[in-house]
Amino acid sequence: MTLQAHQVSPVLQINSAIALTSEQRHYLCNVLRLESEAEFIALDRQGGWWLAQLSEALDVAKIIAKLENNSELSAQITLGIAMPKGSNIESVIRQTTELGVRQIVPLFSDRTIIKSGTEIGNQKRDRWQRIAEEAAELSMRTYVPEINRPTTLTSWLEHLANAPSPILKYICVISPLVTHLLTSLQSSSFSSDFAENNGQIIIATGCEGGWTPREEEMAIASGFIPVSLGDRVLSAVTAPVLALSIVGAFLDTQ
Repeated sequence: MTLQAHQVSPVLQINSAIALTSEQRHYLCNVLRLESEAEFIALDRQGGWWLAQLSEALDVAKIIAKLENNSELSAQITLGIAMPKGSNIESVIRQTTELGVRQIVPLFSDRTIIKSGTEIGNQKRDRWQRIAEEAAELSMRTYVPEINRPTTLTSWLEHLANAPSPILKYICVISPLVTHLLTSLQSSSFSSDFAENNGQIIIATGCEGGWTPREEEMAIASGFIPVSLGDRVLSAVTAPVLALSIVGAFLDTQ
């Protein structure tokens, strides 16, 4: 179970008390059918796993042990996704969270149906974050991915230019002339030092119709390497899932 931000103490430790929300009590007691003194795993949103125990009143839990978990990838993965039509981004958030993404940045692009300047309400962003939380719990993740506020591709590229940690940046394009993502990763400068220095791998995928030539040129000028995901044309929902699968498989075998 993922703890909410207001429940997490900066010095969470053994014997710390957790005041459970009504939703958490419902999930633990009615869905999982746990009783008093039953144990469950609590995620603190800061990379920590804790073994917690329900009180007799079922409204409070107590931390009883610190747990170790190695479910995370050895590098931080950020997905910049040009928002697909409809609610398809929800499927992308769910599946890429299971695959280990650390951060998702919804993007306005030249071909997104939702255009730059459109206000994406807090209710929708909150729903996207809840989907990430549920998927993280399901896949036993240590971290819940952060779903950023939607932004333009231009603004995102400018933000990345000031990132301090080492970064490998890839933009997925439809072209027979570029290197496959896996081949590019294998020939990259990735090493143990990269991971130890909070290295990031950033993947950008387009919406229906892909990126425009202008956008590809902007990304390449910002240090992105254009890569292919294979010989087949993939949907805006399948492409980011495949890209994260390739990155995850690469990192898991290093």
